[in-house]
Amino acid sequence: MKKEFSYLREGEHTYPLIDIKLSGPKKCLTVKALVDSGATFSIFQPEIAKYLGIPIRAGKIIHFQGIAGGILGYLHKVPMKVNRVSFDCYIAFSPELETSFNILGRNNFFLPFLITFNEKHKKVLIETNTSEGK
Repeated sequence: MKKEFSYLREGEHTYPLIDIKLSGPKKCLTVKALVDSGATFSIFQPEIAKYLGIPIRAGKIIHFQGIAGGILGYLHKVPMKVNRVSFDCYIAFSPELETSFNILGRNNFFLPFLITFNEKHKKVLIETNTSEGK
């Protein structure tokens, strides 16, 4: 199963954003998230957790270090659906996240997929990884 997403243009820049569906104890929500091969973990805005009914501070405390410094997050296992593939994704919700994008990092988001960035055509291809677990 393959799905191609066009990059989103914001001002002079383009970003590899894809649609994902998250499920929580209270609600489900489809959001756009940045596929970031440079990020280890997925980090989302706290408003997403609140809407889904996820108690943010009940998650495992995790500290992230990046080029801009460190931020605190709360790690949760959240049911996610991408391109008809459902799995549990570890997402940290952080009130200190300063970017407007929700970020999909390599730690377990990349496992069920083969991900190809086509910078020339400003597209990202998400394909089911049929060799997962082999």
